[in-house]
Amino acid sequence: MDKIQSVIYDFKTEQDTFDFVRSCEERFLAQVDAAADAVLQSGKTFIALSGPTCSGKTTASDRICHAFLSRGIRVKTISIDDFYIDRDILLERAKASGKPIDFDSPTTINLSLLADCVHKLRLGEVAELPRYSFVEGKCVSTTPFCGKDADFFLFEGIQAIYPNVLEILGEEGVVSLSIRPATSLKIGEELFSSHELRFARRLVRDFRYRSAAPEYTFYLWEGVRANEERHIMPYEDQVDFRIDSTMAYEPFVIRDYLMHYLSLVPQDNRYKEQAVNLIKEYEKIPSISAKYVPDHSIFREFIGQKDESVF
Repeated sequence: MDKIQSVIYDFKTEQDTFDFVRSCEERFLAQVDAAADAVLQSGKTFIALSGPTCSGKTTASDRICHAFLSRGIRVKTISIDDFYIDRDILLERAKASGKPIDFDSPTTINLSLLADCVHKLRLGEVAELPRYSFVEGKCVSTTPFCGKDADFFLFEGIQAIYPNVLEILGEEGVVSLSIRPATSLKIGEELFSSHELRFARRLVRDFRYRSAAPEYTFYLWEGVRANEERHIMPYEDQVDFRIDSTMAYEPFVIRDYLMHYLSLVPQDNRYKEQAVNLIKEYEKIPSISAKYVPDHSIFREFIGQKDESVF
């Protein structure tokens, strides 16, 4: 059961806003650093970091790596997203089933390639690690990496705690972490559920960085949520450590991005009513400029860096 946090945004000065954002950042980073310490103490060299879409896995993995490196420990981060099957194949599957394209279930990953890479890394051999392009929808290159060149291997992705992936990583020798927004935010009379916070993150991120129209994100979302309930949530309670990535400031910061992108949904599109309802919800809260968000923040995964244009 998610927690609910009441948020009152009535700051008088710029410093008040900075302090509010900073307190949210410090709370999150304290959780990640505690998880990094626990991983180090576990004595296990394979790490599985999972969480539903737009939970902040990339930033969390970077922070864990930083904690390791500061101790002189070498860690190699490997994104399970890079092991996706080509999008053309996933599209053919979707057409055959009559369902939205599936990017999240265990069947979207090239498990044989993942197993081959893990096997070679474990033996200290050279593995050809793939790089998947979400724009092109396929693996666009590979990079050789020798298992002897790292002390820890961090596998990050939605699928990291799926049983068939943990089996490949070796369940006895892997420590598992889960990250997601686990707190819903009540602002005035509006309740921004943790699922809605992630949807806003995904819509903005995918529009800006994955060339996805807002209506396409709406189209995918139902399938995404169904997969989470089927393949992620049942295993969340079994992980070794959990991190809550809700930022109390995030509805205020993402407000202007989200409202603008939602306004682009065509008038005759079947998701127009949902888009309008979300716009009405976010209209009721004030906005906070993205300038207050630190460069290293988890939230930069979704809104981009300070020097990038908003729209």
